[in-house]
Amino acid sequence: MKGASSVPDMVKRLVAPAAVAVSAFVAMVVLMTRLGGGSSLFENADAWRVLFEGDTACVTLAAVIAVVVGSVLRDRAIAVAIGCTGLVLIGVVAAIGTSASWSSYGLAVAAGLVIAAVALVAAHGTDRSVLQACLVGGALAAIWVARQLQQNHSEVYAFGDYTPVGRPTDWQLLIGASIALALLAGSWFTREAPSVTSRLVGAASTGRIIILGIAIPVAALLLWWWFVGTEILGDNTDTGTTTWAYGFLLVPLAVGGVLWLPGRDGLVLLAVLVTMAAVATVPRWQGSWPLPVVFVALIVVGILTGRRWPSPLIAMGVLLVCTSVTVIDQSPWDFAGIVAAFVVPAIGGHVVAASLPTTAGLSTVAVTAPATLAAMTVISVGWVAYGSSSPSGFDEVRPSTTELVISVATIVACAAAAAVVLRRTPSADANLVRE
Repeated sequence: MKGASSVPDMVKRLVAPAAVAVSAFVAMVVLMTRLGGGSSLFENADAWRVLFEGDTACVTLAAVIAVVVGSVLRDRAIAVAIGCTGLVLIGVVAAIGTSASWSSYGLAVAAGLVIAAVALVAAHGTDRSVLQACLVGGALAAIWVARQLQQNHSEVYAFGDYTPVGRPTDWQLLIGASIALALLAGSWFTREAPSVTSRLVGAASTGRIIILGIAIPVAALLLWWWFVGTEILGDNTDTGTTTWAYGFLLVPLAVGGVLWLPGRDGLVLLAVLVTMAAVATVPRWQGSWPLPVVFVALIVVGILTGRRWPSPLIAMGVLLVCTSVTVIDQSPWDFAGIVAAFVVPAIGGHVVAASLPTTAGLSTVAVTAPATLAAMTVISVGWVAYGSSSPSGFDEVRPSTTELVISVATIVACAAAAAVVLRRTPSADANLVRE
């Protein structure tokens, strides 16, 4: 009887982590690949329209909703209800199959609510660090499979580039949202009672987290508007240009904001920034499945090692090396870059897991950061956006010297800030987590 009862108990313990990871994955897929309905950016002569139209504006909306709701929400039952509502909305839009502007706004609101909800579910779990690792890990996994999910989608377009005018039912998003909905609803019925202190986590630094969580996406949106006005609507896109130099202006804001937060709460945001900087420089897989599944498995391995042997500063150093090796091998196969492409997901998972736990509100900032910063770190506009594949199957686009310097500077700045943060005594919120 004891062995038989242990199986349901094990299933119960797995429902919440699965719900958090899958919900975060679905929300990030929406933010990375399913927004931007309406007219093409290049059809408009008014740069001001990007402040309220297109994928970057919708991602900003989702990020703001996520951090505000995730920071002020305290009741787990309400969080589950909000998350389920968001997943239902995602499923409805996917079933309708439209690229109208209203669908992008609806998906952005829904994704923001889902991220906020699962962030609170993770914060109220009995093992907060594990659930938050699943939360951010699900978001990171979406980054590595976003390109393939776009390729499988009936209308394919690059994040920040051209916009489709119509699409049929989005079956893969509908199925993903349905699975996440079932898991999230099931997590309520299989929940374990949280400790009294876990209900109070985040109260001391909520105001600062909300300010930082709003400032980063809004600043990214304003920089995107600046880029559109000076580059896309100018005469520079025919030769190819990127947003790297503009995006680097976000680094002082993010690093300064983390140092402004109490204790070690912001360490996970630095981990995500470092990972994104490394991702933007290594070769990207241009083929189809199943190789992206290997990248996801490497993220899981990295999370496990980060939980078992946490070494965030060493992991950041490894990511710095991965970013730098792209200049070593200039052959068509780019062996050094390909090796780095496999190392980055594992080390990214490690550095994120080693930087937890954190508050519920700040975990939403970390989850939305890849999509928020994508407009200013990974977009290529013009002919350079259509780089061909090398014989290895990875793309041939290599970062320029300027881009490489910016990426290295970002990692160094984040590592220096992490060294400062790690010397601090955990804040009152973090102490509550560990009780």
